[in-house]
Amino acid sequence: MHKVLSAAVDSNLLSSESFIDECCQNNLDYSTTYDQKIYDFRAPPSKHLAVICCMDARLDVFRMLGLKPGEAHIIRNGGGRIRDAVRSLICSQTLLQTKEVMIIHHTDCGFTYFSSNEQVLAALKLQPGTNTGEVSLFKTLTGQTNPNDVPDFQPIKDLEQSVRDDLLEYKQYPMLNQNVTVRGFLYDTKTGILKEIK
Repeated sequence: MHKVLSAAVDSNLLSSESFIDECCQNNLDYSTTYDQKIYDFRAPPSKHLAVICCMDARLDVFRMLGLKPGEAHIIRNGGGRIRDAVRSLICSQTLLQTKEVMIIHHTDCGFTYFSSNEQVLAALKLQPGTNTGEVSLFKTLTGQTNPNDVPDFQPIKDLEQSVRDDLLEYKQYPMLNQNVTVRGFLYDTKTGILKEIK
């Protein structure tokens, strides 16, 4: 928890120079060797795999799984939770024919630093420009909001259990293909090894 709150405060001390400018320059360098053939035709991922994993910037999912561009859909969100991935995964399965799903959570995940939604909201209040007032943070699929809803940031208390919870939650979405292989894993950030969770 302390690491996350410190990071929230430290972000306010950053210089006014934007790293986005550096990224744009890097893009110009990239474009000089860019091979457009990968976009010559629209195709589903060649391995028909969708991977749901955390947005943690330290995770190099392609190298971790030995994937190449064009082989899999990588759907990332905070904690690698199925709930936040549903819309993208429906499109992946329906429009682009993915037939296997890997759900990957990892050790040293930022979502393990919080034990409750209240702690997340407390950290949000430290961020200038954020409002934790009366407006509901999350809309339903129909676009309705309920100001009395308590947002669920899905803090993780037990990593293996969070994977099991997501495997069970997958089954709660009838628009997701229930006839495909869905497996859950825990990635150890100290060893680089995936452990399957059943």
